[in-house]
Amino acid sequence: MRTATVYNFLLEANIMASIAIILMIIVRKFFRKHLGSRVIRFSWLLVAIRLLLPISLPNPWISEIRPAYLLDAGIRPIAGQIKIRLTDALSDGYYWMRRSLGGDNALTEGISGAAGRMENGIAASNLMKMYLLGVALVILWFAISNLVFCRKMKVGRIEPISGELKEQYDAVCAARGVSPVPVYFTDPLPSACLVGVFRPYIALPLTAKPNEAIQVLTHEICHLKGHDNLWNLLRLVCCAVHWFNPLIWAAAWMSRTDCELACDDRVIARMNDEEKRNYASVLVLSAARRNAPGILTMATGMTMTGKRLKSRVESILRSGTIKKGFAVSFALLASMCLIGAFATSEVQKVWNITVPEVTEKTDWTLDAEMLKHLESDQEDLNAYGIGLWESPYVKESEIAADFHLSKTSEGKWMMMDGNEALVLVFDQEGKLTQLSNEQSHYDSGEWVETNNGYNPADSIMGYPEKIEKIYAYLSGFLMQFAPDLYHETVAYTVDGQYKLGNDTYFAELTQRVYEGPEKKLCQIEIEMEPEFRVVRFYRFGEDEDTSLLGNG
Repeated sequence: MRTATVYNFLLEANIMASIAIILMIIVRKFFRKHLGSRVIRFSWLLVAIRLLLPISLPNPWISEIRPAYLLDAGIRPIAGQIKIRLTDALSDGYYWMRRSLGGDNALTEGISGAAGRMENGIAASNLMKMYLLGVALVILWFAISNLVFCRKMKVGRIEPISGELKEQYDAVCAARGVSPVPVYFTDPLPSACLVGVFRPYIALPLTAKPNEAIQVLTHEICHLKGHDNLWNLLRLVCCAVHWFNPLIWAAAWMSRTDCELACDDRVIARMNDEEKRNYASVLVLSAARRNAPGILTMATGMTMTGKRLKSRVESILRSGTIKKGFAVSFALLASMCLIGAFATSEVQKVWNITVPEVTEKTDWTLDAEMLKHLESDQEDLNAYGIGLWESPYVKESEIAADFHLSKTSEGKWMMMDGNEALVLVFDQEGKLTQLSNEQSHYDSGEWVETNNGYNPADSIMGYPEKIEKIYAYLSGFLMQFAPDLYHETVAYTVDGQYKLGNDTYFAELTQRVYEGPEKKLCQIEIEMEPEFRVVRFYRFGEDEDTSLLGNG
């Protein structure tokens, strides 16, 4: 896996989730009374989904932010912008420091080296090692914290609950639709907690009073019903993967609080006002005790002091003000925003290749005698050049009508227009050996591979129904420009495909003859979109090394 893939995910997830966390702080502050803590808890789940799912959906607007000089298709636009901005900042810092200090020194060389490492990928590799080390350390920290806590719970375990309390507990579980889990008296234990993820149990303080115990157990049963033990694991995973972002840690702390408040909402949903007051009294006594499980442990805890405890009690006593329509609308809007938060990929254009039906059979071949004539007759030379210009095989739009024809030092003939946009080279006999339509500049384009994140239709091989038309087009070009190369048993291979920006697509094809020893005859490069035309032709020599030449 490329480091770019990981960076794309981390940067996009953290940017989107950080925005969501800031919005959640506002929502918790001003809209909790109307939304209810259960809706807020659900919203934290959406944030966690964005943090952990490494998927990216296409977005037609995201292409607009891709830096023009970022050619690496593996780096998506958001990560690309950050990479380019950091590189530019380091470069600007280097020149500013160099001017300020009157030349190079250790500091400027360090900045310059950092910019170079950012550009060549060394910095990305080193940062990835640091990131993975951080993940490993955080996971180790979590593991040790939970092992110590679980060991403490096991050592302090006294006995399972029994008698009337067990009967009351089973009755509450049945009423709440929850399968009972083991409950153990534990000492010392400041407050009851649901411990564990896959084989959970409830730890109940040995000092719990009989009239308080069932209230406390009801609270933990509601934690179990809400799968809050799984939420503990989810928070730990988010913090481990995104350990470098303090907002994620703050979100974990806030979501733990909101899980407690949502649990309270479940507990009091079936209570009258008197029962709510009794529950709030028990909550104050239990939650005000310190040393309950912290954020690092996979256990619920009722510890909450100060303003948070006061707000919690007030939300219990003043429940019933939730506006269901508002809460449902908010949940739907948040879910839609989650989908939008994944829309961080460019929309890859599916090239709608249209191969022209070439019907005209113009003969563009020349011989030595005609070349000598064109050298001395400017009018005929321009007429020949303009004809090429307008032909369905060239379609050049940047040609200047003033053509030039001259002999090279090697005895070949070179013809070009005034802008040097169209260049043709003929040998001494008049055979076309090279044609270059320089308008394309595809050599600065991006290599296209069907297994590199592109739709298969981005490839010429994604259009099997059009390949025969493309081959017919190439045969027509040869018959009109280099008929001696036309061969019935000829085959073409696609040796390169490139895209320039999001608008222009090229293919490089090589003509081979397989009668006897395999031999390459010529290479033809075509602009497939938006215009279908030949942008380069190269004839291989008899004794020439026929390895791929590229756009030379």
